[in-house]
Amino acid sequence: MDETTIKSQTRAEAFANLETLIKNPNLIKHHLAAEAAMREIALYLKTKSDLLINEDDWAIVGLLHDADYEITHDKPARHTIELEERLGKTLKPEIMYAIKSHNWKHNGIEPKSLMDWAIYTCDELTGIIIAAALISPDKNLANLTSDFILKRIKERSFAKSVDRKQISVCEEKLGIPLSEYVQLVLVSMQKIAPSLGL
Repeated sequence: MDETTIKSQTRAEAFANLETLIKNPNLIKHHLAAEAAMREIALYLKTKSDLLINEDDWAIVGLLHDADYEITHDKPARHTIELEERLGKTLKPEIMYAIKSHNWKHNGIEPKSLMDWAIYTCDELTGIIIAAALISPDKNLANLTSDFILKRIKERSFAKSVDRKQISVCEEKLGIPLSEYVQLVLVSMQKIAPSLGL
């Protein structure tokens, strides 16, 4: 694709597209959590290395990664491919690739970059953090600790649908220890707790 034909979406445009495609308020919250997590991970990696990282691009990946879910929830191989057909011309190729690669187990498009692996790993982690908040005594993120979440990750009967291996890939692919990664994503979500209703 000719780079000159791509007008990368602003955050406002991306959010407007998200709201057009996703009607379930809880799914919108999931996207907001992933957006916050991706921005926090990008900033963390940027400070720990000499890598050129555009945290706005990472945030857009989080904000739109499951935007076609309501259309494709019963067709997992189409998940993210449908989104590319609808929005691909408005997104930078690396953003669209990262979005598609987070569903690589179904579409075969494997993660390659740090951005790809970040959305793959934090997607499941945001879910387990929300589940942990909902069983905490005050049912919010403010008093949640990374230790509490790590215990829930080890507890296989808790949030059974969450793929723990997908989360732990953060150590190998991002070079971030699991305990530090959990803390990083938790803090990112605590910063936007009112938007998440937690």
